[in-house]
Amino acid sequence: MKKNNDHSWKTLRQKPRWTRQRVRRVLLRAGIFLGFVSAVGFGLRQVFRTRKVVQPLEQVFYSTNGVLKRTWFLSNVKVPFGEGLMTIDLNDLQRCCRQYTQIEAIHIVREFPNALRIQVQEYQPCAKLLLSKNGQRSVGLVSKEGVIFDPIQYDRRYFKTVPTVSDIPKRLIKNSKITGFPFVFRLLQFLNFNAPDVFQAVCGLSLKHFDPFLEKEWQTIELDIGGHWTLVFPLERPEVALARFRSILQSLSPEQRKSLRRLNVARIRPTVEFL
Repeated sequence: MKKNNDHSWKTLRQKPRWTRQRVRRVLLRAGIFLGFVSAVGFGLRQVFRTRKVVQPLEQVFYSTNGVLKRTWFLSNVKVPFGEGLMTIDLNDLQRCCRQYTQIEAIHIVREFPNALRIQVQEYQPCAKLLLSKNGQRSVGLVSKEGVIFDPIQYDRRYFKTVPTVSDIPKRLIKNSKITGFPFVFRLLQFLNFNAPDVFQAVCGLSLKHFDPFLEKEWQTIELDIGGHWTLVFPLERPEVALARFRSILQSLSPEQRKSLRRLNVARIRPTVEFL
């Protein structure tokens, strides 16, 4: 039998025709490729959009729990308007704000696309005192924590509403703060709620005999009542002392009240001194 060695083009293997399977496979690959290209394009678009949205600082949202107005803040604190929002050094801006001793804390955050939100927390004063620096005298305020700070934007009439602290032992003042002053504030708070007539009459308070390092039973405050007489009040069991004070004051005649010089209700046996 003769072997067939015909190698014409008719005997070569031909590529298969376009079947459904093949079409499906090609379409799937094309879809994957187009999906990848779309995802990359979308990502780049978002990046460029974000970069475009981040604008220079144009506005500030400001709030405070005290008296420092927005106009004062923008006039005295160098807010970098026009600088790129992301390039602003928030820590440096906070340091600029903290140079004012009235500011206890400050919170600053970025608000896209072009703003800063600034929240100021101020010390809340409860007394005033006279300050002397380089031969110049001024009035400072004392917070309930005992922090002494330079007042800003307080109306002059306000200073008449808070008592004056005097005779502060130097050893109690450290880093512009009166050690143990929260004890004094609690006494003022007690009088304000339980004896508002007495609290309103307090013009000053002397810390001459106040020592926060002693036992609480020995701690007393001298209150200047109306600028006429002195009330010595204890920090421990103030409700008992208040009852003694009421009882003694009721027992005095109008003439005796006018000549009253000193009333000490810090002891079990109160003492009364007249002019």
